[in-house]
Amino acid sequence: MIVKYRKSFFTDLGKIKNLKQIQEVEFITEFANKTKTPEKIPGFKALRQYPGIARIEIAPFRIGVEIIGGTIVFKRILPRSVFYTQFP
Repeated sequence: MIVKYRKSFFTDLGKIKNLKQIQEVEFITEFANKTKTPEKIPGFKALRQYPGIARIEIAPFRIGVEIIGGTIVFKRILPRSVFYTQFP
């Protein structure tokens, strides 16, 4: 898959203090580069109300992504408590 990032993703990533969680995010982004379908990404789940929008679960965080053809766009990474109010 082709992987793209929004500026807001890197802004949110800079707010994470835990090194282990940052490493998990790096693993997910590298895995997304290598996989052919987004459904194979660990923790991936499509949001039913929004076609083409999905989330990836990482411990207390959720990564908001958009699937456009063969491209996955990483948009936000937010704590679970605020993710569903600020994304999409």
